[in-house]
Amino acid sequence: MKLQFVSFPIASDDSPVELLIGDGETIEVELPTSGISKTFTVPALTSWVLGKSSVDEEGKFKFETYGKAPSIGSGSQLILVLRKGNNNALGFKLIPMTNEQRGFNGGKYFLFNATKAEIAGYIGTKKTGRFALKPMSHTLISPAPSETKRGNKICHAKFFYRMDETTRPFFSSNWRFSENARTMVFIYHAPDTGHIKLHTIRDYVQ
Repeated sequence: MKLQFVSFPIASDDSPVELLIGDGETIEVELPTSGISKTFTVPALTSWVLGKSSVDEEGKFKFETYGKAPSIGSGSQLILVLRKGNNNALGFKLIPMTNEQRGFNGGKYFLFNATKAEIAGYIGTKKTGRFALKPMSHTLISPAPSETKRGNKICHAKFFYRMDETTRPFFSSNWRFSENARTMVFIYHAPDTGHIKLHTIRDYVQ
């Protein structure tokens, strides 16, 4: 079984995080926020549990669980780790995704709405790239490029938010499209201003 990890948002707590892989057995895993982690080879388990291990006064193994989710039954999985606070001990929400050709692969966009507003918009053509997200929800889309300029495929991206019965645009751009790239888009409130922002991670697949 192959696992990779990516996390959001960045945390001030840089203490190690462990994956429980057996009875009293763990491995330390990376939870990067600017890219996807290296690949970890682990036993095939029915669930994924992240946390921190310790030994009590009697020498017995203890494990503090930060987050848990069922395995999705794929031989290669990408685990999205959503932090519930700046400290890892405040907990994680884990979202496993298929990390194979039939899953989150090239040409696709994963969008997660971490705001308190409803988010909608489109990437690429409106027919293929339209989406709508309630707070704390996510979706995976496979848009078609809007146009081709000088040999480069381009996706027009435009996002709106709806709060207090008001709908307003907050982001508009042109993104280069590649069949070999997959993109994660996190929509969140900036902690200093409360404005809605985007954090994107682009990863190239073989």
